[in-house]
Amino acid sequence: MLETFIHLAPTIATIFFFLAFCYVIFAVFKKDAKKKFDKYSKIPLND
Repeated sequence: MLETFIHLAPTIATIFFFLAFCYVIFAVFKKDAKKKFDKYSKIPLND
């Protein structure tokens, strides 16, 4: 069991990081993200 997991760990990690990357791309390019990131970009200037 453990040997199988160790053997498949690189594949599992690759799939996990690919899905995380896809989620980040989706979050950045979805329709409502521009307003949110414009708001976040002004946080340092609120002082």
